[in-house]
Amino acid sequence: MYKLIIGLLCCCIFTSQAQDIDVIAFEYPPYLTQNAADQGEAAVLLQRAFAYSALSPTVTFVSSSAAQKQLKSNNWCLSFLPPQTPSAQHLQVILADKTIPLMLFRLAEPQVFIGNELKNKVIAHLPISLDDRKVRSFADAGAKLQLVDTIEQGLSLLLEQKVDYVYGDQQGINFAANKLNFPAMLLQDSAMVFYQFPMAVWLNTQCESATAIKSHLTDQKYHIKSF
Repeated sequence: MYKLIIGLLCCCIFTSQAQDIDVIAFEYPPYLTQNAADQGEAAVLLQRAFAYSALSPTVTFVSSSAAQKQLKSNNWCLSFLPPQTPSAQHLQVILADKTIPLMLFRLAEPQVFIGNELKNKVIAHLPISLDDRKVRSFADAGAKLQLVDTIEQGLSLLLEQKVDYVYGDQQGINFAANKLNFPAMLLQDSAMVFYQFPMAVWLNTQCESATAIKSHLTDQKYHIKSF
């Protein structure tokens, strides 16, 4: 009973002194979504990282274009969207050991889909992959890149045959296919896995709360990558 009372008192203290931290996010179900009470798997991991601290992350969903504009203005603290060009002032906080395998997806064909057939192909991709060198290598191999706000948007373009491939992960593709009432079995993923995207959030060290955030996450033994 005594421990319970102490625990409740601690919770009250943290709640009364909580410092709100804005977090930039974009729609990428099931990892990030404003259509779920917990806001998706990545948002849950972020909340867990700041449990029992005086820092309270508040996730705000915006379009990819609005997010990129805010990131360029340097008026941000935490973001699930990576800066277009990470620099020394940006830190990547790994929230979990899990990574998201990114592949190419196309409408199913009888032939095996390796994923190296890129010349003159149009590839829809999310802004989350902007720091992925593989995306840039697609263009180097002769493909055209089509930035989309959501996997669902990319898949819609694929079904309309306006793009040839969608660059994403199996869970994201399955979620989008289900929402569009399209059988996921009629989609074909590439044999090649191009990138293992980490479950992470970005920290801008120029923001007012950066020192407190980094100190807390370091104390909690989170892996923090610098650039």
